[in-house]
Formats: sequence, C-alpha cells, structure tokens
Amino acid sequence: MRLVIADNDAGALELLVVDLTLEGHDVVGTASHGAEAVDLCLALDPDALVVDFRMPPGINGVEVARQLRELRPDLKIVIYSNYRSRDMVEGARKSGAVLLEKGSLRALRRALVN
Repeated sequence: MRLVIADNDAGALELLVVDLTLEGHDVVGTASHGAEAVDLCLALDPDALVVDFRMPPGINGVEVARQLRELRPDLKIVIYSNYRSRDMVEGARKSGAVLLEKGSLRALRRALVN
C-alpha cells in the first residue's frame, strides 16, 4: 500500500515511517502540517493517509480528511491521535476517516489493510 504520513512530531513521524515500511508499505511522502498533507495526497496519489489531529499551525487532521474526502473520495484516511473531543470524533465520522488512538501500531496496521 502506498502511504502518506503526516505528523508534526518528528519522532512520531519517524516511528510510523519505519514501522509501516517494515510492514511492507511504501511510504511515498511525509508531511509536518495539514496543508502539506493535502498537497502530497493530491500530487502523489497514495492509497492511504495516516494523519495526526493536531498539527499547528494550520488545519488539523479532521479538516485534512474533510478536504481530501471531497477531492479523493477513494482515499483511505486514518486519523491517528492521542487527542479526543466530541467535535473531533464527530468530524472524523462525517469525513469517513478511521479514528485511532496514537500508540497502537497493531490497530493502525489492521486499519490500513481492512
């Protein structure tokens, strides 16, 4: 699976790239903020995006998912974050994104292949 991964935490981003590459995925791009994630997904045509919720400055992961859902309805989007709020959960649901707690690499791996 071709992936774009977006997280403003360089350590978390590196961990995801290493883990998902070792799982056999092709990480075609990485981003440190939301607008960059949208641009990469449009330019690189990945199968899936793994995106954090909070990535200041700029748009958050739910807004990234909302924008991409309109432009790339076939893109699998996983919002991978420790942050939770009612608005975030509802926004993720409305955008069709999968919402997972950051740190559960096993759940992330399953979400990408299902």
